[in-house]
Amino acid sequence: MDSKDVPNKNVVAKKTKGRQKIEMKKINNERNLHVTFSKRRNGVFKKASELATLCGVDLAVIVFSPGQRVFSFGTPNVDSVIQRYTGRAAPPLHNLDLNEAHLTLDERELHAHLGYLSNQLNAEKKREEELSDLMKTAENNFWWAQPVDSMNKTQLEKFKLALLDLKTQINLKKQKLLNESTYNNPPCFFAGGSSHSSLNNALIVQHPQQFLRNDVLDEDIMHHCQFNNEDGSGPGPTFRFF
Repeated sequence: MDSKDVPNKNVVAKKTKGRQKIEMKKINNERNLHVTFSKRRNGVFKKASELATLCGVDLAVIVFSPGQRVFSFGTPNVDSVIQRYTGRAAPPLHNLDLNEAHLTLDERELHAHLGYLSNQLNAEKKREEELSDLMKTAENNFWWAQPVDSMNKTQLEKFKLALLDLKTQINLKKQKLLNESTYNNPPCFFAGGSSHSSLNNALIVQHPQQFLRNDVLDEDIMHHCQFNNEDGSGPGPTFRFF
């Protein structure tokens, strides 16, 4: 006997039929029929609302339930769409039932708000993509623009030396401005003793890249320091990306 003909006792019989395609025929079970109708009806109305919003069309959907109840959805409203289809002009808004008029206005406001939110979402996604591309470009072209946590040992040593050099240049710049100032009107920004100097040092240590974008650090200082691109082309981008 061929081994293929021998049933494998270790194979467990499948208990469920798995996901199967639903046969398109009327549901005989009344309870299942009503549940299915309720779910599918809401799905149809949702798709109709999306179509009206995305394409800016007027439409009407009318559904009779198995129990002969009528459900409808329309934009701007069912009556105006039906009258437009039959060739009659839609009645003015003041001739409509008050509740129907409020419903029509609410639907229009909801569609307008949904369109506004959709546009805002697309704009934010586009802005996020642009910022992401900008950060990637900056990190690829300017080694010191990348986060400190992602730097290797060589880059950290280079960054440390650059910060020390930058600190020296700042002190020289500070002293130069102090020498040029008068005793009667000293610059408020540079006034202070050792406590102010300690505060500046703390800022540099805790947030070095934030400190680099201070307007006091002009381009000349950056050129004197080691904040050059990998190709030695200069102090980096003119835009701010921290």
